[in-house]
Amino acid sequence: MTPARPSPRPFIFAPWPLLVVLVFTIPWEKSVWVPFIGSIAHLAGLAAFAVGFLAAVWRRELRRPNAALLLAALFVLWSGLTWFWSLDRAATRGRALTFAELLAMLWLIWDLCRGPARQFHLISAYVSGSVVASCIAFWRYFHHSQTYYLRYAAGGFDPNDFGLVLAIAIPLALSLALRGRGWTRWCWFASVPVIMAAVLLTASRTAMTATFAALLFALWTWRRADWAYRIATAIFATGLALSLVRFAPAPQRNRLATIGNEITAGTLHGRTRIWKAGLRVLRSFPIQGVGSGAYPKAVEPWLGKPTVKGFQYVAHNTFLSVLVESGAIGFAIGGLLLAALAFFVWTLPPPQRALWTVVAAVWAVGVFTLTWEHYKPTWLIMALISTDWARSAWSPRKAA
Repeated sequence: MTPARPSPRPFIFAPWPLLVVLVFTIPWEKSVWVPFIGSIAHLAGLAAFAVGFLAAVWRRELRRPNAALLLAALFVLWSGLTWFWSLDRAATRGRALTFAELLAMLWLIWDLCRGPARQFHLISAYVSGSVVASCIAFWRYFHHSQTYYLRYAAGGFDPNDFGLVLAIAIPLALSLALRGRGWTRWCWFASVPVIMAAVLLTASRTAMTATFAALLFALWTWRRADWAYRIATAIFATGLALSLVRFAPAPQRNRLATIGNEITAGTLHGRTRIWKAGLRVLRSFPIQGVGSGAYPKAVEPWLGKPTVKGFQYVAHNTFLSVLVESGAIGFAIGGLLLAALAFFVWTLPPPQRALWTVVAAVWAVGVFTLTWEHYKPTWLIMALISTDWARSAWSPRKAA
């Protein structure tokens, strides 16, 4: 008698918990380093993709890609091709590998996240991870472990990047609280001031501006919310404003108070000088770019080599970075990708449209002064918008 074939269900569903772990670790990934592999999120990502790929082969079924996924793949392909004329081939090789891994994460989320329950789980994982990251920043603050002078972040993070990672979590947490019930709802409410307090400790002007943009979600959803949500969000907005003049530590307040002056009369902490150098480089490489990841090498003739060990003159602007490194061709592909995502958001029902419009606005405010095209939160946002749109537009069968 032929023995019964083992059930494939445990193997098929194994990638999902690994993917949730990956998203949970993104906000604090650099605080835990795994020898020979990298960050804890890198380890979780490799495991999730390996098992997810094997599961897809086992079930012989792949979700048909949408326009955003195809354009993302084309962008990654073009970024890899820039190696042939790159001014810094080592940097381009490393960036191409990073993009390939991010594309794998995008595909994995697209393939596995097929219903509202799983969308909820991934958003919850990111918000929960942001609370963990905030607690790490608090620990460093109380132990006087500064990242830079009187600025704090979770271990391994630049305060500006860390602040934006947290700011993105605020509208996500508010969306969970808006539709939550019982004690879990109050947990999501409680996560918001925790995250905002950690943003204050970074003393990042970019992150603080993005945090105020994040609170636009509360204003957008005010009319259809209940009294508890309205009171809570009003307290959050008032508390954040008062923190800038009284409650936050003095060094952080003093630095954040210069936001207006830096925008109107400053150099954005030297970023405008780096942008001008990048625009000079672009004149010589307008179509093909200087090579993905090669911006620091390309601007050396104008800026010189950094005097601080480990420092690089990155673009400090995601759009300029893509334009200079990938040229007009790569920038056009990236623009089409963003246009596809904007179309997805525009066609969503009002609740989802409000959420992803605000999340996209927070991201856009932050990446105007940060180089984030190769950061996981950027690709996570793209993946979540794509899956939410597919669920709303196609009304697929409920996911497990």
